[in-house]
Amino acid sequence: MTSPAEPSPTDPTPARQVTGPLRELVALVLLGANAVFLFVGLIRLLTPQGAYSTVTGRAASSFFAFIGIEAVVLPVLAVLLATHLAPTVGRAKMITQVALVEYAVSAVLGGLTLLIWVVGRLAEAQLFDAMTGLLTRVAWVALFAAAAYVVWSVWQRLYHVPRPKPEPGLYGTPQQGWPQPGGPGQFGGHPAGGTDPGHRAAGRW
Repeated sequence: MTSPAEPSPTDPTPARQVTGPLRELVALVLLGANAVFLFVGLIRLLTPQGAYSTVTGRAASSFFAFIGIEAVVLPVLAVLLATHLAPTVGRAKMITQVALVEYAVSAVLGGLTLLIWVVGRLAEAQLFDAMTGLLTRVAWVALFAAAAYVVWSVWQRLYHVPRPKPEPGLYGTPQQGWPQPGGPGQFGGHPAGGTDPGHRAAGRW
């Protein structure tokens, strides 16, 4: 009797067979959730929340909506799910692009709120709070930059197609071997014989 063939170590596990087809859906949900968090953070930044609401206070709380744990983790996790497990999902390029856009939005709004908060604290002479809060925010910015660099590296290596360089001879530059203006056989130049007709006519008289 022959024993049944053992599964290959590279075969997906039963759990992987169940969750594998869900990777694209989960990646899209992660990006969608992060987009909602960014939108809510923008609303909270622009909308006063009570009589004592200040721009500095709103910037302090909104910073972590733009450069916080959700904004740092969700886009890079979506890209890793889509690209780092075989096979790559069908919308991996789109997922990477959306993650880059969300990181760009987070960087702009996070930098704006950080600047508003620092200026407000310094104007209120809250030096200790400004110093400790700035250190905390710098640490979050470092985590954000590391995650964004991972996504940008995936995009640059796998999906970015550089534009072709223009070939020589375009935009009015003659290619090698083309006749030059004023050359033999061209208007304004001498005939192929090498003698000016005026000189030959003068020699007959």
